[in-house]
Amino acid sequence: MRIVTVVVTRDRPQLLQQVLAALQSQHRPPDHVIVVDNGSGPETAAVLARRPGLEVLRSRSNLGGAGGFALGMRHALVGGCDWIWLLDDDAVPRPDTLERLAKALVQASSVAAPGAVAPAVFEFGGLALAHRRRYKLLSGIERALAPADYCRALVGVDTASFVGLLVSARAAAACGLPDAALFLSYDDTEYCLRLRRAGWPLWLAPGSVVDHLRSPASRMRAGPIGPRHYYNLRNRVVVARRHARSPQLAGAVATLTGLGLWLACHGRFRKGAWRIVRQALADGWAGRLGPCPGFLDGRPADAAAGAEAKRQGLVKIERRRRHEGR
Repeated sequence: MRIVTVVVTRDRPQLLQQVLAALQSQHRPPDHVIVVDNGSGPETAAVLARRPGLEVLRSRSNLGGAGGFALGMRHALVGGCDWIWLLDDDAVPRPDTLERLAKALVQASSVAAPGAVAPAVFEFGGLALAHRRRYKLLSGIERALAPADYCRALVGVDTASFVGLLVSARAAAACGLPDAALFLSYDDTEYCLRLRRAGWPLWLAPGSVVDHLRSPASRMRAGPIGPRHYYNLRNRVVVARRHARSPQLAGAVATLTGLGLWLACHGRFRKGAWRIVRQALADGWAGRLGPCPGFLDGRPADAAAGAEAKRQGLVKIERRRRHEGR
């Protein structure tokens, strides 16, 4: 069984060092490691240069998490593998994480060929329930697994974040790559729903653990409304309308959930906050994807990101209108 790890990083060299060290310390190490450098600066390049044996894919600009994972998975499939292990640059596996995931694969395979197996995620000093969820296909309502579910050896799930997700190469070849046009947020949810729709079961292996080292300030409710909120709200609507059996109902549920998130955020009434929320919801309902519109955050790099995604062959960058209700 050949396992290839894909790590996506952008300008977090200290965290990246921890992830790479943890991969090197695995009881069952991955057979190959691909690092997607998402337009980082020289400090990240220096960290990667000190780690021989890595395959480094450098993007000229930030492709977003979605584009980064799509690029890495594509190279993993071309190079040949049985499983692809997905990690962000702040997702640190424990020494037995991959070993336990591999054992869970054997157990899951006795039921049906699994599409993916996910470890438990710990962050902020405790179990992070929101990373593994149930998804109601009629309404698009999401519900995190209960703590009691983590007491079992193996649990079926509908969606999982890309924090430590181990994806079947067969499933990826059949269902395609993550949608790079989503750029950031809900790309993992969309991908898992696509796997499930094609008949590939997803499992949680609670005995396998990844420590997610994100800061409390990175929580959606913690910071002022900005590009992260734009992607989350927009893509929440897009994914709901794309996959739910009742696209209009699911879109309405996603909209109300997004508005609730906006109201819970610090700085929700600061200048420009409502404009971001309004644009996100409008783009979500219209199916307009790609990088965040420049007028929302003033970053000229957005145009470069779209051009780079097109160069990599990952996504058509035209801000297109899709019929999401199909």
